[in-house]
Amino acid sequence: MTMDDVKALMKEAGWGALATTDGQAAWARPMGGWAWFGGELWCASAADTDKVAQIKAVPRAEYCFCTREGKHARLAGVCTISTDNDDKQKLYDAVPMLKNYIPEPTAPNYAVIRMKPDRVRVMASTDLQYTEVAPG
Repeated sequence: MTMDDVKALMKEAGWGALATTDGQAAWARPMGGWAWFGGELWCASAADTDKVAQIKAVPRAEYCFCTREGKHARLAGVCTISTDNDDKQKLYDAVPMLKNYIPEPTAPNYAVIRMKPDRVRVMASTDLQYTEVAPG
């Protein structure tokens, strides 16, 4: 299993769930506006959301992408929040559906969650065992 296999599984799943915490409780929410740039997974968000505040307070998070058959990939790592217009434009151009939700890539309430995964686990078979995949 390679990161190319993980990315194919993510593409098949389409949407993932992003889990964050504030140190007291945890939350998971569906996330669909994502793309890979180098070794980072970027995802669109409104800047004024709880998830952005939680990432700023506790920057570790996890994404889980699951297919209809139950195959899934879990990517964990440190996240940063970018409001840099170049980053916002890059993700906006890479994910056409963002145009349905974000009127302008320079919109002040548009932010990019950038995760550098340091642990990737995949369950792609019926043996219910995770396979560790080298991030990259």
